Amino acid sequence: MQNKKINSLFVTNMYPTREHPVDGIFIQEQIQDLVNILPLSAEVALIDSVHQGKKEYLKSLVSIPKRIRSASYDIIHVHYGLSGLFLLFYKPKAKVFLTLHGSDIQRRKNNAWQVWLTKKILSKADQIFVQNQAMKNLVLPHNPQVAVVTCGVDAEFFKPEARRNSSDESKLIVFPSSPRREVKNYPLFCEVISRIREQVGFEIRVACIDQLSRSDVRSLLSNADCLLLTSKTEGSPQVVKEALCCNLPVVAVPVGDVREIVAGVPNCQVATSHDADELARLVIECLQEKRGNIRQAFLQNKKYQHLAIAEEVAKYYLEAVNVESVNGPAKTTAKAVS
Repeated sequence: MQNKKINSLFVTNMYPTREHPVDGIFIQEQIQDLVNILPLSAEVALIDSVHQGKKEYLKSLVSIPKRIRSASYDIIHVHYGLSGLFLLFYKPKAKVFLTLHGSDIQRRKNNAWQVWLTKKILSKADQIFVQNQAMKNLVLPHNPQVAVVTCGVDAEFFKPEARRNSSDESKLIVFPSSPRREVKNYPLFCEVISRIREQVGFEIRVACIDQLSRSDVRSLLSNADCLLLTSKTEGSPQVVKEALCCNLPVVAVPVGDVREIVAGVPNCQVATSHDADELARLVIECLQEKRGNIRQAFLQNKKYQHLAIAEEVAKYYLEAVNVESVNGPAKTTAKAVS
């Protein structure tokens, strides 16, 4: 069976489109890595709930099974809990993988119904990937086939650019998302910024990662002075990994695996809570410190590099369909990036 083509369908609620070219780009990048590693034929079905509304999940109850029946897939890989809603009514013959990203399984004030549905879907998957140990603990009572496999970062793309010359004494703090995304907690970010401005003698500027190109994100991270993460919940936030690759200090609330990501990295702090005063103090300390080699310290932990992550996923695929890759069983070949 060696070199047998593996036919796969990726069902996801986030993926780049012409109108939104960076949405879910890390999923696109992981699929491309898998195609490079395996004899993989990959198709994508986008459930565009973010821009077209929650009705897209209901439409997927018909459209996704119809698409699966029309082809012979070996693997169905679902990204995000609600993207697998169709599994409650239809069980494909193909092996089903489900990657959870955070808000789909972690409770917060306004998502109880989503978590409830995700838990119903869990038993329908053959293998589940989660972003951190806390998420794994939430999944285990519903499906023992769960592993922590985070999404990797492209450290070759996210390299620090030369910082622009600036004659002023201002500092730029980045909010790592759109202010409209409730889970990212922009009100807390604004509260922290207000506290900082009351305590420092220099100008504090802010910028949001919203409707920016990939290159613009890299440029912003390279020229900022701190990234402040105030999210209510997270899985394994890509933007934190991208910031560290760009040598940008990070201050964050204790969510997801952020503490593990920044462990041993200079100029980075994780608060003990979502308290605005504590976060303001940590950001001020960060701004006053001499910046160390953040990128180098982060990349010493190779587990977050995108090729290493893809090769881990590839091993699960090969085991599921019992075939070998083009060059034999998948090997760990991801090179270190400096």
